[in-house]
Amino acid sequence: MGISQKHGARLGGNTGPYALRQLGVDTFILSNDVEGYLRNTNIIDSGRGTKRAMNAANKAFMEWHQESGRSLSEISQIIAYGFGDNRV
Repeated sequence: MGISQKHGARLGGNTGPYALRQLGVDTFILSNDVEGYLRNTNIIDSGRGTKRAMNAANKAFMEWHQESGRSLSEISQIIAYGFGDNRV
């Protein structure tokens, strides 16, 4: 096992937000559907994991949280269920 694997370098993408949610921390998940919505509404226009995109997404979620009183998790799920390919 290389040094990068020992120090969690493989924990990319949504692993962190999913783990935080399981621990009871209110967070949004930047899933494909949520990312698609943020791109469609011109909130983000760069790569998903870039600092600029994350700051823009965070700003939008904080505004929605303050306006609606809903948790970040609820807002994230509402967007994910309401946008994109939702197949059952």
